[in-house]
Amino acid sequence: MTVHEDLPTVYHQQDTDYYCGAACAQMVLDQCGQGLLGQAGLYSDNHSHSTTESGWYTAPDGLRWTLNNRQSGRYFVLDALDTEDAISRMIAWTVHHYRVSPVAMVYGSDHWIVVRGYTASDAPTSSGDVGYSISGFDVNNPWPPVPTPGPPPPHSTSDGCGSGGTRGVADEHISITQWRDTYMTGIPGGYWNGKFVAVCDPEPPPTRHPERQEGDDRRREGEELVSWRRAADLALHAVDEVGLTGREGWRAALDGVALVGRPQLVQRLDRVDDFYWIVPCGRGEQVTAVVDIDARFGTYLQARALPQAHETALLTLDEKEVEERVYGTTHRLPGRLGEVRIRPDIACISRHWVWRPCRESLSPYYPFKLVSYGAHRFYLRSDGRLFAQLTGGRGI
Repeated sequence: MTVHEDLPTVYHQQDTDYYCGAACAQMVLDQCGQGLLGQAGLYSDNHSHSTTESGWYTAPDGLRWTLNNRQSGRYFVLDALDTEDAISRMIAWTVHHYRVSPVAMVYGSDHWIVVRGYTASDAPTSSGDVGYSISGFDVNNPWPPVPTPGPPPPHSTSDGCGSGGTRGVADEHISITQWRDTYMTGIPGGYWNGKFVAVCDPEPPPTRHPERQEGDDRRREGEELVSWRRAADLALHAVDEVGLTGREGWRAALDGVALVGRPQLVQRLDRVDDFYWIVPCGRGEQVTAVVDIDARFGTYLQARALPQAHETALLTLDEKEVEERVYGTTHRLPGRLGEVRIRPDIACISRHWVWRPCRESLSPYYPFKLVSYGAHRFYLRSDGRLFAQLTGGRGI
């Protein structure tokens, strides 16, 4: 038996590139009945109450304070646990028992996302239950930030958030493999070093380890990369195999879909020999869903869908658009090194895309073209913005 629970947590983007904690608080507090509170005030609460350790935009203790003090019907605690499995079970239990969406710290200490649902072999019977296996999570990732200039703030039920393109996508599913390997990786340093963190419910975490965990389904040896045609076949099969085609929120986006255009190969910059395919699916020329497939092992990683497509679930640039954005203007160098005009036929522009979690892209669906020019590197994001460096931050 497979159990799937998905709470009605309305999606909203973050208003700035460091308001992820504020956007998550906004979504969860709205679910708690507080309405859509402004992100500027929520960020101020998050930041000013992040007192355990300096250097955070939104620290775990600051987010916990905001979720508890900007409403009165729920009680949230900060869970900083020793394993991914333990925090994942606390998240699933919070969704199942308390019917409220937890907020999870992902990409090390970079980013906050709302976890609104899970898929498992059975529903948990308690916060300490280790007798079931989790196969995936449904999330609201508030990145990318609201375009500037844009309608919100303030946010509303019709503000365009989640409608595709630069407005983000609301329906996103992450396999447990991708969750462990890319998202819930643990905080790498500081006060919460080595801890797996989420703001969840007030019950004790599991004290035992499960007899078995949902494992990686690596069907290939990984010596050669999966071809783009094979990746497309695997993607169309995966959305049915993991049960997405039968879900109410996904059915409209996935019904009768086929491959739309050519899948895009992406290389992870933060790992050695790690690649994934982004497979665009849809009807006609409209991309209504995208699926990530591990390019070495052929395993399903994650997917996002636009049930009511207004724009597109995947932003890409063709070769001509890439060249126009690279060669068509001057580009500012990091620090105070000035500006440079990249000359045609001298720069080296990668044929494939690249990505790592960073302030400039906190979603694997917004990768970069890598531009090498002399001693400098530039990163052209899939929406057309070019950066001279990729940067990080804590709680952005």
